[in-house]
Amino acid sequence: MKPEKEDMWFYGISSKRYALYTYENEEIKFMEGERSFKLHELGHLTNPFPKDVEDWQAEIWEDILKLHYGTISELDNEEKYSNMYAISRLTVSTANVLHRFDTINKGKEWKCQIKPFNFYHVGFQVAEEDGKSVKPLAPFSNDPQSIVYEAFIDYGTGEIKQGSHYFKPLSRTIMQYVEHLEHKFDGEIGVLERKHVHADGVVYIGKEANNIDEQELDVKKAQEFINKQEIMENILNISQKEAEALGVSRSRSQGIKQRIRDGNLNLNTPAVRR
Repeated sequence: MKPEKEDMWFYGISSKRYALYTYENEEIKFMEGERSFKLHELGHLTNPFPKDVEDWQAEIWEDILKLHYGTISELDNEEKYSNMYAISRLTVSTANVLHRFDTINKGKEWKCQIKPFNFYHVGFQVAEEDGKSVKPLAPFSNDPQSIVYEAFIDYGTGEIKQGSHYFKPLSRTIMQYVEHLEHKFDGEIGVLERKHVHADGVVYIGKEANNIDEQELDVKKAQEFINKQEIMENILNISQKEAEALGVSRSRSQGIKQRIRDGNLNLNTPAVRR
């Protein structure tokens, strides 16, 4: 916390979900001139309110604080937001995102395909059919909430579907947001104690986190980078007895080690993986 913030209340859900505010006579006010609340896990949502609501994230945070102080109930929150839905805007800005639409694009003419840099709206998956999540994808609209009542593409299967029950209500999103406590600390209220982590291995990965606009596409796994040099050194140090115990014959083992010395080892062969 920055020391220049004085005479303010702090409400924290986790390290990136908190608000600074004043509270007097049951009136909640945020700081003037700057945002005193974090938008982590909210900023990717489109504005669910009518255009007369200037700062919709502040509206949500104010209701979160009212829930805390008991001036509104969870039922009040449900009634206010149950007819609003968690909708995000999607730009096909990376190859990783574009490949998510291979099923839809397959066999279609170019003009009918989902193409790079197209804009769409996506809904968060709440319904399953035949054991698979329905993933709503709809054309871009100036009124994102309207897509809930129109036909959309299930981008997992390419099928056309319709129905608001396929979209996640904003009331559920807000309650899950409040209940998502900090996992890196022990305790619930007050000054928390940092948990101790004991590493049991190292895996080289790409970026620390996925792009927020890929989250609703179920692109969750970070890219992994294999330390090939370390693998080759481990193979060279394996004895023949250990290799045979892993199901690699003497001739195959010697051949693999020779390819390592020659600098042309393929990591994807069955014997190398064993």
